[in-house]
Amino acid sequence: MNGQLMKELEELGGEIHPASLKKCDEICIEQPGFSAVIALWGGHLKSFIPAGQEDLLFQSKNKGGEGRFGRRHFGVPVCWPWFGAHDVDADYPAHGLARYFRWEFIEAGRFKNGDVKIVIRLVSEDHPLIEEMWPFAFELRQVFRFSKKGFKINFSAANLSDKSMPVSEALHTYFHVSDNQSTEVHGLDDVTYVDKLDRASRHLQQGAVTPCDHMDRVYLSAPDTCEIRDVGLQRKLVIQTEGSNSTVLWNPGAEIAKQRTDMDDDDYRHFVCVEAANALSNVYEIPPGGIHQLKLKVKHKPLFDEGDEEE
Repeated sequence: MNGQLMKELEELGGEIHPASLKKCDEICIEQPGFSAVIALWGGHLKSFIPAGQEDLLFQSKNKGGEGRFGRRHFGVPVCWPWFGAHDVDADYPAHGLARYFRWEFIEAGRFKNGDVKIVIRLVSEDHPLIEEMWPFAFELRQVFRFSKKGFKINFSAANLSDKSMPVSEALHTYFHVSDNQSTEVHGLDDVTYVDKLDRASRHLQQGAVTPCDHMDRVYLSAPDTCEIRDVGLQRKLVIQTEGSNSTVLWNPGAEIAKQRTDMDDDDYRHFVCVEAANALSNVYEIPPGGIHQLKLKVKHKPLFDEGDEEE
């Protein structure tokens, strides 16, 4: 890693923690208003902790499998270029390739308003195994923007091949909650969703989603804003997306959590995944030389904010 990049990182209150996860480094930022950690393995935003609060993101203590495609449950995994199981080869890893390879740290600095900026990338030609498994050349980038109010992720995918590239994707965010039984997700009222736990049947959401337990739902043509309301932590997380037409809600519930070897039995109680996605009928193609962007913005607020109106 070049000396100038390290100097720029240090000026942000940052440092590199070597070999922290899957023998890959982590980028750690400490600011008066927040701390953040980016795991270069998989390009995960691992942690974002506002000053005086608990982490906005969940991390399981379970280390999962140690193999190349052993899953871990934490932060913001990038599911790309396919979401869920591969549609042809069952031996390919779930949720694509991006989350299982080392990303490259390429830029550190500030935006004009002072927000912290970190940029990482993943290029297919740098990884022979990716080239074996995916017949399209690509470059992925994540631009992270951090402030005391929250974080933004601008994920972009560039098709470097000479043919159209089919993509389904998600920023599979594990939001930390005090108790999923009392947590509510607002903003999806009257939206149709596909229930993957009920033979892909379709339903119309009525009111808030609660409890956030034992669900695997793809909300189609979802709005670009929703909220997680957490009574236990007395906060709400405002989630805004751009470039996604689906919102996925996932939580394994008690029975499935106990069956998994990559998750502790009670982990499911402390997260809900609300994912910016393009899945099922929202799959799309990137033309040769084209770029697609998927953006996620998360702000934290007190649960009862005087500036808010009742729904």
